[in-house]
Amino acid sequence: MKLLWIIALISFVICIIISDRKLKNNRDYKEASTPSKNPSKEPLVKRWWVWGLILVLICGFFVSNSKDSESHNETYKTTTHHFKKPSPIKKRKKLSAYTTKKVSKFIPVKNTAKAVTLGAGKYKVGRDIKPGRYVIKAVKGSGNLSNSDFTINVILGNDANGDQLTSFTTNLVKNDKIKIDWIESTSFTPTPDKYTYKTKISAGIWLVGLDIKPGRYVIRPIKGRGNLISEDSSDDNLNEILGKNAEKGQVSKVTADLTAGEVILSTIELIGLSKK
Repeated sequence: MKLLWIIALISFVICIIISDRKLKNNRDYKEASTPSKNPSKEPLVKRWWVWGLILVLICGFFVSNSKDSESHNETYKTTTHHFKKPSPIKKRKKLSAYTTKKVSKFIPVKNTAKAVTLGAGKYKVGRDIKPGRYVIKAVKGSGNLSNSDFTINVILGNDANGDQLTSFTTNLVKNDKIKIDWIESTSFTPTPDKYTYKTKISAGIWLVGLDIKPGRYVIRPIKGRGNLISEDSSDDNLNEILGKNAEKGQVSKVTADLTAGEVILSTIELIGLSKK
């Protein structure tokens, strides 16, 4: 758009120059320009409306340039939000609700999950995905995986060295709403029915007493960086960013007492738990 304004301004100036040259070469103008006579026509460059029109064209150029800049900024915002790191805390319900809502009295039951592969879109558990516990992976592409209450809000992909996670393990219950953005193909694979205590935990939502043996641990990131959050009925909860960059508020380890029924949310590719 601004190019059109420039062309219009240049064309108008050229027309003024050509018109004035023709007028000055006109015989009537030369005779009228003697001291005793006034020319019947003045050059365009001396007319007020000409300068007014030039001013309008210049203003139009700057207004167009400003709109183009705003349009570019808006386009940048809408095309780059894919790469923003999601915050697991924003708009997220308390994880303690996950304990009562998604785990029945901490007793292992048969996993009712059924394997499925989905593309980008919005899905409902119970209609598009069978309820159960899954390992979720991006098969093709990378992008955001989230649910309606933001207990899940991560970037899935195959670049574990960046902010992407190669998998996320969680329970999906009936009426949960799952949203997949920018991922061409995402797999939902049921976890084994049998629960075993783990000392290495991938990204996901885990329960102390089923997945992790209760006790005092030193927790370190083995691969990747991200949030480590825990919630139980007390106020003594974890909320740390584990990683290797202290200047960005990351810590290399955290020591904590993990009690039965405590829910652990990790957005880190892999963490290790060492008994204290």
